[in-house]
Amino acid sequence: MSVRVRSATAQDAEAVAVIYNHGIAERQATFETRPRRPNEIAGWLEEGRPFLVATDERGTVVGFARVSAYSTRKAYAGVAEHGVYVSPDARGRGVGLTLLNALAEAAEAAGYHKLTSRVFTTNRASLALHRAAGFREVGVQRHHGRLDGEWKDTMLVERLLGEAARHR
Repeated sequence: MSVRVRSATAQDAEAVAVIYNHGIAERQATFETRPRRPNEIAGWLEEGRPFLVATDERGTVVGFARVSAYSTRKAYAGVAEHGVYVSPDARGRGVGLTLLNALAEAAEAAGYHKLTSRVFTTNRASLALHRAAGFREVGVQRHHGRLDGEWKDTMLVERLLGEAARHR
C-alpha cells in the first residue's frame, strides 16, 4: 500500500472519527467508551500539537496519529502522550509504522523530547508496532483502569527524541 502522511485538517475530522470510533468499539486500544463526533475531532486541531493522517493512493484517510498533553507541569513540557489508529482494512500494511515514525519526527520538530503511551497488554499488534517504531517497553501497569467493568493492564511505552535520544 502506498501511503502519504500529512498534517490533519478540519476536512479529515469525519474520517478520523470513523477510525477512532472503530478503535473505541473494539475495546483493545483505549479506555474511551463514548463514540466521538467529527466536531470533537476538529477540536484536536485547535490544540496546535502534531496531528497527522495517512492517506492511500485514492486520498482516503486510512489512519491517524496525534500528540496530546502529558501533564500541565512545566517539568514535563517536552513529554507528549500519543495515539495511533489505523482503519481495519489498512492494518498490517505498514500504515501504523509510517505514522508513528512521522509523528516522532513531527513531535521532535515541535520541541518534544519524548513520546509515551499506554498500550493494553492484550493488544499484541500495537505492542509489536511500537517495538518496530523504536519504542521501549518501560513496564506493566497492573489494573491501570477498568473497561466495561474489567480491569485492564497496560504496558507503558516510550520513545526518546532528539537530544534526549542521543544522551542516554
